[in-house]
Amino acid sequence: MEAKSLPIMLFDERALTPSFGYVFDPKWLDPFESIVSILWKLARMNRLSGQAITTQLAKSDIDPYEGVAACRSEVDLCRLHLTLGLPLKLVWDSVLPDALQATAGNHFRYCRKCLCRGYHSVVHQVGTNKCCPVHGDPLEIACRTCGAKAPYRLNVALLDAPYRCGNCGHLYGASPPVSSRNMRPFNKKARIAITRLRWSYFAYF
Repeated sequence: MEAKSLPIMLFDERALTPSFGYVFDPKWLDPFESIVSILWKLARMNRLSGQAITTQLAKSDIDPYEGVAACRSEVDLCRLHLTLGLPLKLVWDSVLPDALQATAGNHFRYCRKCLCRGYHSVVHQVGTNKCCPVHGDPLEIACRTCGAKAPYRLNVALLDAPYRCGNCGHLYGASPPVSSRNMRPFNKKARIAITRLRWSYFAYF
C-alpha cells in the first residue's frame, strides 16, 4: 500500500481524463514497462477502479470484466498516449506486437523482485523468455500463496489488484512496492539488460 497518494481526482465517466490536477508522471516509469505496470501506477496514484480504467482501453465497447488482450490490435494506444501524456512510442512499446502473441503465455508472468519496485516489463510476457533480464530469477506465473494464475488480459480482476493475486489478495512480491514518487531509476546495468532483451524480441515490430 502507498504511504501517501495523490488527492482523489474527479473523472469524467466517458473519458479517462481528470477534471483537475495531474493524472500521470512519466518519471514514474522504467524502460519498457508493460501496459499493466503503467496502468497499475495510474490506478494507485489516482485511486481509480479497474472498471474505470478498463472501459477506456479498447477501441470499441467491451465488457470490462472480460477485458482485452494486452496487444496492439486491441488496445487504443493513441488514447492512452494523449491521456497519460506519454510519448506514443513508449505506449506502443508497452504492449506486445500481435506477431508475438502466439509465443506469449496466457498468464501474467512476473519477477518478484521487479514487482517489489513496482515494475513489470513487456519482455516478461514473451514466452521464450524464462528469466528476468534484470535479476536473473526465473519468472513466475502462479501465486505462491494460493497457486492461482492470472490471465494476462486488461480486465477488472487484474487492474483492481495491483501487484497482488486477484484470487487471494496476497502480494506477488516479498514486500509492497515502493511509492512511484520515491522510486529510484534502474541503474545502468539493469537498463542495458532490459533494453538488449527487448530489442532481441521486438527488433522487427
